Amino acid sequence: MTEVYVDVGAASIEAAAPIGGVPPVDPEAVRALRHLGEAGFRVFVITAGGSEPAADLREVATAVLERVPARPSDDDQAWYLTSDIDRCRGASARLRTVLIGGTPPGASVRRCDAVARHVQAAAMEILAADAMPVHVD
Repeated sequence: MTEVYVDVGAASIEAAAPIGGVPPVDPEAVRALRHLGEAGFRVFVITAGGSEPAADLREVATAVLERVPARPSDDDQAWYLTSDIDRCRGASARLRTVLIGGTPPGASVRRCDAVARHVQAAAMEILAADAMPVHVD
């Protein structure tokens, strides 16, 4: 079963968070993550030492974790959706990282495997990869 890890920040509207409070969740991100769960993916929310997830985001998650496990999945490729490019660095080869929120600055060294404008676009990429897997013989 494919695992999808998503940072709280990637699925939230962090700029609207009250000081020291829980950032409001992006309802479209929750909808996309719910579709992934209904399609058989295990969705994990990652706090990464930051904000706790809003109740709606917690509801679509299999579990809430502090960080992505060092070895995410033994059976399938796992996905990590993050809005922080630094979290892509040093990821396991079995973990496909997706930077949420647009392309990194021109002068940065791209470290993520893919870029998606928002969680919904990343979910579509995950579903497409699952529907049309690449087999190496």
